[in-house]
Amino acid sequence: MPFKFYHLIKAAFFIMMFLSVTVISSCRKKETVSTFTFSGMGTVLNVIYTGHKNTPLEKSLKADVEKIERYFSYFDPESYISAINKKGYAEDISVPSEVCDLIELSMRLNKDTEGFFDITYKSERKHSQHRKENILTDCVNNKVKLLKKDTLLDLGGIAKGYAIDRAGLILKNHGVKNFIVNYGGDMLVCGKKGREPWKIGIRDPDNKDRILKTMVLDDECTGLATSGNYERFIEKDGSVHSHIIDPLSGTPANNSRSVTVVGRDATTVDALATAISASNLDEVFIKKIVDKFSVKIYTLSDRESVWKKYGTEN
Repeated sequence: MPFKFYHLIKAAFFIMMFLSVTVISSCRKKETVSTFTFSGMGTVLNVIYTGHKNTPLEKSLKADVEKIERYFSYFDPESYISAINKKGYAEDISVPSEVCDLIELSMRLNKDTEGFFDITYKSERKHSQHRKENILTDCVNNKVKLLKKDTLLDLGGIAKGYAIDRAGLILKNHGVKNFIVNYGGDMLVCGKKGREPWKIGIRDPDNKDRILKTMVLDDECTGLATSGNYERFIEKDGSVHSHIIDPLSGTPANNSRSVTVVGRDATTVDALATAISASNLDEVFIKKIVDKFSVKIYTLSDRESVWKKYGTEN
């Protein structure tokens, strides 16, 4: 099975290609734009940045993705997540600070999303709420311990967004202010393209020629993440079921056709897109998330094919 960095199916919206989100900006003043495309995290990764091609920068971006994969892959038997899953109940597992910090952040987001974002969703049902009695973190000494046997961690619903934000920092540290990091469809968009703002379009997953929403982004960095049930699903007993699982009930979230979350960083919106999809587009929950995180959310239901918008529009 190829490495999958997310447990809820993300819309792999590639730049200027078919799927969910496309960059539709034009530029009056000609600007040198470089593109770096490579493979990682089980998908195609793409970085667009203004300026001439910078090979050392691109090597740094690729090396960081490889590092994050080594740290967080659920499927790599040598990753730190695998070490925790295999031995974390029997002993403390020493991990890099990045691993401990992201697990702690995931635990906070579990609380903030009323349990819908859950890195223990692959555990047996009786272990599946990752409250403090399941996971013990000591991020001063960078150790992680599992307090219930057979608890399994999978950070796939947040690690790709985390990798995107790290890529953004690498670009900024190389003096690049205007860029798009697009890792398998989730994005961080910063600055402008020449004098024009970046424009991002959310495509209809069932009609590649239809743009559901066009966003004109400001100069600040914007994170975008999409989750949906239209790319992968399970067929069982003649019925089609979403691959997206509600961790509270253990059942498929069949109504979540597409969810796009827009905020100020990729890590947070990645986790929130996961949580909202798992909630089966519960409107009360979505409105709570908008208020708590000051994000914009766009949803498309599977049963009624209803397109909805939440949060303040620009």
